[in-house]
Amino acid sequence: MSEPKDERNASRPAPTGAAESRRDFLLAASAVAGAGVGAMVLLPAAALVADPVRRGAGSTAGTLLPAGKRAQFGPVPTKVELFDERVDAWNRFPRAKIGSVWVVAQDVALVALSSVCPHLGCSIDYDAAAGCFACPCHKSFFSATGEVIEGPSLRAMDRLEVQEDGGLVQIRWQRFKHAVAEKEPIG
Repeated sequence: MSEPKDERNASRPAPTGAAESRRDFLLAASAVAGAGVGAMVLLPAAALVADPVRRGAGSTAGTLLPAGKRAQFGPVPTKVELFDERVDAWNRFPRAKIGSVWVVAQDVALVALSSVCPHLGCSIDYDAAAGCFACPCHKSFFSATGEVIEGPSLRAMDRLEVQEDGGLVQIRWQRFKHAVAEKEPIG
């Protein structure tokens, strides 16, 4: 038995060379237009995702930061919180706390000691009654000059650079590796 013929297509003539080339042109033009629309969407999205890599993370390591007036520091350690602009990925924080230091006058110079314990990174406090620094996490104790008195810490408290200019004190903020005998900067 023969199959029934579709009468709609039976009356239509087979495509000629001109009709085929017009159809091929329209298909190619549609593909190019689709690729252009896709690129208009994907390129800005790719730039947005790659932006943090291109810019890099903001780092305040090595930056001199204001710590206060010279007159506020004496022989008793004073804790100072350091603030700076911080940039990470797509966010900008104009005044973010990046760390804290203990500032003490020793002889005629000021000394800045990082409040980060060199043992495992806990926060070091000053015990005024005992006259020494203490890390509450693992019981490391440091003298008023930052030297190890006892405990598991392998090195003294990390000293930071201090500069005085016109009665104002600035400290060069930096972090160091923990649990190593020698002071090694991070970043």
